[in-house]
Amino acid sequence: MFGLAITLSACDRNEKTETPPTPQAIELIQDDLVAVKSGESVQTTAFTGTIRAINQSSLQAQVSATATTVTAQVGDRVQKGQILVRLNNQDNAARLAQAQANKASAQAQANQAKLMMERKQRLLNQGFISKVEYEQSRVDYQAQLENVRAQQANVDISLKADQDGIIKSPIDGVITKREVEPGQTVAIGQTLFEIVDPQKLEIQAKLPSDLQSSLRVGNAIEYQIQGNPNRLTAHISRISPIADQASRQIEFFATPKETISSLSIGSFVEGKILSSQKLSGQIIPLDVVRNAESKPYLWVVRQNKLIKVQVELLEQRYQDNTAVIKGLIAGDQVSRIEFTDADIQKTVSIDAKQK
Repeated sequence: MFGLAITLSACDRNEKTETPPTPQAIELIQDDLVAVKSGESVQTTAFTGTIRAINQSSLQAQVSATATTVTAQVGDRVQKGQILVRLNNQDNAARLAQAQANKASAQAQANQAKLMMERKQRLLNQGFISKVEYEQSRVDYQAQLENVRAQQANVDISLKADQDGIIKSPIDGVITKREVEPGQTVAIGQTLFEIVDPQKLEIQAKLPSDLQSSLRVGNAIEYQIQGNPNRLTAHISRISPIADQASRQIEFFATPKETISSLSIGSFVEGKILSSQKLSGQIIPLDVVRNAESKPYLWVVRQNKLIKVQVELLEQRYQDNTAVIKGLIAGDQVSRIEFTDADIQKTVSIDAKQK
C-alpha cells in the first residue's frame, strides 16, 4: 500500500513539471507584406460611351430629279458652301424664268400706273380733273404694286425650287458617306451625303440615374478608346436635364483635352468620372482585402504578431487593384497570404531576402 502511494506521488510530480509546447512562429518574406500608405483618393464612377463629331450633317434631296454631277468622294475635305451635287432640275428652272418674266411685266405696269397717278396729281392741282379721278389712279397704282409683290413671291418660290437642285455643304468637314452617283434619280428626302467636322470631337455617354451625383459640369474624366492603349483625359461639358424614361439613364457629353484622330469617330470608349470630392484613408491593394462583400478584414502583422483586423472599405477600384480603407494604425503591415483563426497572435519572423 505504501509503495503504491509513492508511485502515484511520483507520477503527480512528473505531470506538474511538463510545459505546453511553444507555438511555431510564422515565417514570411518582405514580398508577402504590404506597407500601409495614408493619403487622399478620388472617388470614380465607370461609364461607357462613343466618340462623335460635334458638328455633323446629313444632306437630303429636296426635289425628285436626276443627278447630273457629283463632285465629292468619301474622305474628301469640303468647305461650307461647296457644291457637292447638281440635279437635273429643268422644270423648276423653267418655272423660275416664267416667274421672273411675270414679275418684270407687273413691274412695268406698276411703273406706268405710277406715271399716270403723278400726271393726274398735276391735273388735279391745276383744277382740270376731279379728286375722285385722281383717287382712282392712286388706287390703280397701289393694286399694281401688290401685283409686283405677289410676282416676287412666286419668283422666290421658284428660285428656292431651282436652288434645291444644287446641293451644297452646310459645314466645313469631311465626307463620311456618299449615297448618290451621276445619272441616279433621287427622291425627295433621300440621303445623299453625310459630313462630319473632325476638328471638333466629343465623348457621348450615359450613366444610370442612381449615379447622377457623379455628374457635374467640369468634372474630370479619364478614358481609353477601343484599340488605343493610351490613357486620355477630358471634362464633362454638357448634361441632359432629364433621364431617358425607357432606360432610366442620363446622357452626358465630355470634351477631350488631347487631340483625337478622326478615325476614332464612332469608336467605343471606356472611362471613369473623377469626383471633385476626395476620400481620406489608407490605400492598399484591393486583392489583400478578405470578405470584401460583407465584413471586410485584413491579416496584419502588428508588433511582430499576426492579427485579424476588421476594416471599413471606403472604395474599391478594380481597374487598378486599389482599395481605400480605414481601421489600421501606423506601422501595420498587411499580409498578402491567407491565414486561419488558429494563427492569430502567432509570432511573425520576416526574412528580408526577396523571392
